[in-house]
Amino acid sequence: MLKICFCSDNHGDRSSIMKILSDNPDCDYYLHAGDSLMEPKELSPFISVLGNNDWGYDYPRQRILSIGGHTILLIHGDGNSYSLNSFAIKAKNVHADTVFFGHTHSFTDLFHNGIRFINPGSTRHNRDGSVPCYARVYISEDGEIRVERVDL
Repeated sequence: MLKICFCSDNHGDRSSIMKILSDNPDCDYYLHAGDSLMEPKELSPFISVLGNNDWGYDYPRQRILSIGGHTILLIHGDGNSYSLNSFAIKAKNVHADTVFFGHTHSFTDLFHNGIRFINPGSTRHNRDGSVPCYARVYISEDGEIRVERVDL
């Protein structure tokens, strides 16, 4: 079973990143969906993308990852590019079956247009009023994805 720690939108809060790392030393992957406001070396070992507030940081706007038999589109989602429909089109263009995204500051795990969408919420402030959180994503050997919300 693969274990992925997935977070987003910490907006410079290093303590939440350190807590995720210290609480999960056994993750196979650490993913970040942008708006870290941290240099790549500070965010290591997280694989990250550029968020709409990550001005001047050297992250790509999206990444395509092959993990556990899934093709995952890792993207932040800002401005006019945020909608599940636009993400589904982007995912299908790169043959991804799963989209890991951020930006909304709301935990999400749903299917839309045949694509699995997972948003870990924000490690700093969730807009739905819930406590800050991140996601642990487990991928079994047969490719089944299970998502767990972890409150901070």
